[in-house]
Amino acid sequence: MTIVSKYSDLLTTMKKLAVCAVLVFACISVNAETKEFDKLSKIKDVEMTHVSKDMIKLAAQSGTGIHLGETINLDDEDGEILNTINEIKIFRCEKKKAMEELKNKATKLLKGKKWHSLIDRKSDEGQILRIYQAKDGEQNTNVVFAIEEDEAVIVVIDGTFDITKLMGMDNSDNED
Repeated sequence: MTIVSKYSDLLTTMKKLAVCAVLVFACISVNAETKEFDKLSKIKDVEMTHVSKDMIKLAAQSGTGIHLGETINLDDEDGEILNTINEIKIFRCEKKKAMEELKNKATKLLKGKKWHSLIDRKSDEGQILRIYQAKDGEQNTNVVFAIEEDEAVIVVIDGTFDITKLMGMDNSDNED
């Protein structure tokens, strides 16, 4: 009986270790999706703005939302949306050469299996708008990629925030 209980304890300990390892790797993989984009800030003439979880919490508590120039305006008086966001990264450039490199590198990043294209639009004037999402359980990474004649902007939003719900594209709540 003691041999069985020793092996049972060992098995229980191993199960706990396995669960911990899975949780650690899940956190690393979600964080890795936003870190992939950090390489874009190394492109000459690309500006990066990082909005941390702490700043987002402050904005949620104040009820003013987040306003970052003309790029991001999240009005959220009750903090419902902001409380689902862990971080926001904005990559912006205005020089043609940098815009082309940013477009090419971002397009390469977004070609992976984990990325789902939600919107891919090109206007007659050459303006491009692409919205992608990668899901890992409750965690989402949302990417808004906009290119105009004189500016390119990529916004990466990470957290449990689901851009499909904000856009009215999610119909999982409408199941009968």
